[in-house]
Amino acid sequence: MYIRPRKRRRSNPWRVLFLLVLIAGALYAYTLIQRRQIENPFTPTPTPTRSAYSYRDEAEAFYIQGDLGQAIEAYKQAVRLAPDDVSLYVPLVRLLVLKGRPEEAVDWGEKGVDVAPESAPAWAVLGLTYDWVGRVPEAIEACLRAVELDPAYAEAYAYLAEAYTDDGRVEKGLEAAQKALELAPRSVDAHRAYGYVLEHLGNWSGAIEAYRQALEIHPYLAHLYLDIGRNYLALTDTASALEAFQRAVELDPERPDALDQLGWTYFAIQDYELAQSYLEQAIEADPNYAPAYGHLATTYWVRRNYESAIPNFEKAIDLAYQAARRKAYGFSITVESTQDPILYPSPDVALEGELEWGNDRRTRLTATLEPGIYLREGGSAEGRLVLDVLSGRYTLSAQGLPPLPADQVYVGWFAGLDALDGTPFNTGPLPVEADGSVEFEGTAEPVRGPRIEHYYTLGLCYFYMAQCERAYPLFEAALQIDPEEPNALEGIRLCQEAEGTPVPTPTP
Repeated sequence: MYIRPRKRRRSNPWRVLFLLVLIAGALYAYTLIQRRQIENPFTPTPTPTRSAYSYRDEAEAFYIQGDLGQAIEAYKQAVRLAPDDVSLYVPLVRLLVLKGRPEEAVDWGEKGVDVAPESAPAWAVLGLTYDWVGRVPEAIEACLRAVELDPAYAEAYAYLAEAYTDDGRVEKGLEAAQKALELAPRSVDAHRAYGYVLEHLGNWSGAIEAYRQALEIHPYLAHLYLDIGRNYLALTDTASALEAFQRAVELDPERPDALDQLGWTYFAIQDYELAQSYLEQAIEADPNYAPAYGHLATTYWVRRNYESAIPNFEKAIDLAYQAARRKAYGFSITVESTQDPILYPSPDVALEGELEWGNDRRTRLTATLEPGIYLREGGSAEGRLVLDVLSGRYTLSAQGLPPLPADQVYVGWFAGLDALDGTPFNTGPLPVEADGSVEFEGTAEPVRGPRIEHYYTLGLCYFYMAQCERAYPLFEAALQIDPEEPNALEGIRLCQEAEGTPVPTPTP
């Protein structure tokens, strides 16, 4: 069979020309893209960036659901995108306080005031943070500033009520709380402040009612259930207290103070196993939550498990020291007379400065010291203080201090940090060189912070472990807080008796 050969197709010259033009155009476009003269058509279409106010809306939704942790993170995103909008700082600071993070709230609160120095809400919420970290006089001052800026701002009176109450001026606190309720009957914080004042007046039933009215406005706030449970305990209604604390844990399962309170209430009804379980969960939620260690140690103590009680008491005391040091906010060097006991700083300030966080991990406080009233009319003295809040070790360096008469000395003082007896913590007389320089190292410990029962109960644990040499300093620490503490005095007597030391006979 004959097969005819296939006819070869000839290239169309117009098609070849079109392909060459297309290739040349593509090469030219590629060159322009490389030179950034035209936009790459294959670049993905950019998606819109979220606004600060979309994060704010998200934060408000989380808050309504009672999820304070997520609300805080959303507010932080909003602030980062709109750092000049004080209305974003105020709810962020408030939620940090209610979440149990007041030290962090102070930083954000101060930033808010810097952004808007004439904002009443910014000053009011800063006052709230100062109150919760123990800086009560500054809290009152900040809240009064808020009232001055806006006499109709209800939360300023609510936070002022808390600060007045913590300052021991409960009647003024009551007046401020009532003013807050008058201005804003639907304010959660106004009802909470009113309950707080009633609680300190011993009206626990009234306090519970006030907190419940706050819950009617916002039923998913765990801290309000903690307030209610605390007042039920004051009324010895343990069943209702357990119910309130359990609800707080349901709303915020990772909240250490809620778990701690629930466990401690089970301890009160002698359910030690369940108490231990919740207290261990509190520590797992926050390994730096001091009260849970103290409560857990006590559960071991009552069961005479001293070996397990000791490390937990020690941890509770150490963490309480750290928490106390974190509240220090200033340092000064004053001129003191050697003729009188050095208990409180004199007004003759040589150097002074504010303590600020020196690292992102918030473990180091630093202060740059500048001349105070004693040196302002002359001299070029300066200094620096660095405090490690974890270990308590601090270093002080200063230069240019003028010489003093033989009956005077320089002494360093920590503002916001007290010794065990309640006096301001100081360095003692500082060694000043002939050239006016100081290089000094010390440890800010022991300081007021740990509970007195943790000292003497730990001392008794050591007594039962036949280690009185370790018990004595703890009993003595308790006696610095309260010179008549009977458990500490008894602990000393027991140790002396065990060691064969003659025990003084009490005088009638």
